[in-house]
Amino acid sequence: VQQTPVPGKVYYMPNGRHIPYSIIHQQKQQEGFFKHPVLVVGVHSHIAYFYGLTKVPPYAIRELKMCLQIGTSTVDAGTEVLKLAYGSALMHSETWLNLEQRFYIEWENLHDWDLNVRVDPNDLWKIWKRVQELEASQNRFIYKPLPRDINLFQPGIVVLLLNGPNASTLGAPVLIIESIYPRFRFLRVKQTDENIHFNLNAKRKNGVDRARCLQISKYPRMGHDGTPVMLLEPESPDMREPS
Repeated sequence: VQQTPVPGKVYYMPNGRHIPYSIIHQQKQQEGFFKHPVLVVGVHSHIAYFYGLTKVPPYAIRELKMCLQIGTSTVDAGTEVLKLAYGSALMHSETWLNLEQRFYIEWENLHDWDLNVRVDPNDLWKIWKRVQELEASQNRFIYKPLPRDINLFQPGIVVLLLNGPNASTLGAPVLIIESIYPRFRFLRVKQTDENIHFNLNAKRKNGVDRARCLQISKYPRMGHDGTPVMLLEPESPDMREPS
C-alpha cells in the first residue's frame, strides 16, 4: 500500500516470498498464513497491527470463542459480530476474525484487498473486549504461551515446550506425566493427521507406529485399533486438532 493503513479496514497479506526481509517472518513462517486477507486494527509509525481472517475458524478457536464474525451490514448484530462501516463492500463469503494472535508488519508490505471492506470504527471495541475476556479466562495460554512456574505442573497437564530460536515454530505441546521439581517427564503430543500411520496423505512419510500412540479425546469413546483414549477433564478445552 502507498498510504498509511486505516484501522478497521481489510488488507491483503502477500506471498511471503515477495517480502523476504519483513518482520512478519519472525512471527509466522507457514505458507498457509500468507496470501490471505487481514484486518488492520492499529498503526504506529511504519508498523501495522492486524489479525488474520478466515472462512472457517479451527474447531478449538470457535469453541473457545476466540473469534469474531465480520458482519454483512451496518446494523449492530451483537458483541460477536463486527458491523460494517457505511459504504463498505461485503466480503466474498462468511468471514471470521481469528484472535489467536495479533501480528505486526511494515505497513508498506501490505497490499490493498480487492474489495473496500471496512469495519465500523466504533465497533473495534468488541475486539479489545473479547481479548480481555480471553486473557482473564486463562484459556488463551493454550495458544498464546504465558510464562508459568513449573513447580505448579501436575501430571496430566498439557504445556508448550519451546523450540530453539532457529525453529520454524515457537514450540510443541507435551503432556506432563511426572513432576519432580525442577525436572519433569513428558510425552510429546502430535497431530493425528500429520502421522502417516493414521493419514495416508500426510506430508511426512515417517511417524510413530499406531501401537505406540493413544488418542486424546474430550468425550469417552473407543480409540484406534481397540485402544482406550486419554480423556480430558470436563472443564478442559479440546485440543486444537485431533491429537
